[in-house]
Amino acid sequence: MKILVVDDHALFRAGLRLLLASMESGAAVYEAATLREATAAVAAHPDLAVCLLDLTLARERGHEALTAFKAAAPDVAVVIVSATSDLATVRACIDAGAMSFVPKSMPPETLTRALRRVLAGQIYLPQEVLNTIALAHELPALSPRQVDVLRGLARALPTKAIARELRLSEYTVKEYIRGLFEALDVHNRTEAVITASRLGLLDLPRPC
Repeated sequence: MKILVVDDHALFRAGLRLLLASMESGAAVYEAATLREATAAVAAHPDLAVCLLDLTLARERGHEALTAFKAAAPDVAVVIVSATSDLATVRACIDAGAMSFVPKSMPPETLTRALRRVLAGQIYLPQEVLNTIALAHELPALSPRQVDVLRGLARALPTKAIARELRLSEYTVKEYIRGLFEALDVHNRTEAVITASRLGLLDLPRPC
């Protein structure tokens, strides 16, 4: 497995390299200090599995770096590792295509968990990040099918893929998504996944 670490602090990159080496035996870890170096690494290693990306590079700020990286490497899963973790930044990054957001204040095991979930195709937000989202929802009653669709959204699947996987029509899936938005009191897929994670809905057992 190939992993790219993009951060403009050499010491932090070195620390992540050691952590990743202890997590994944045989993982090839590449480093980049700038977005230009990151895109060059993508060109040299088109089979990269995941990128750990800092939001505050020398020339890019906020989620601009993420947007530019995803334009260059749309198939590479991105985990944001940032010192900034306010709600607006987290939502902007997930909307822009990040699969996870891990504050730099988190312990190493949180990054380990994030990588495993992302490599399994899931969006992952640590509990500390979820706790910053001031939501006062009561636990909504969702049907088993709604939970299945919700899990598809958490894996960032498009409507067509969810429909194919669940053997439903696209229209039916869209209706389930509309119902989820109403039940969770949200307006888009990102908010639905964040809210569902916060409420533990993605961990509900599957019906027998």
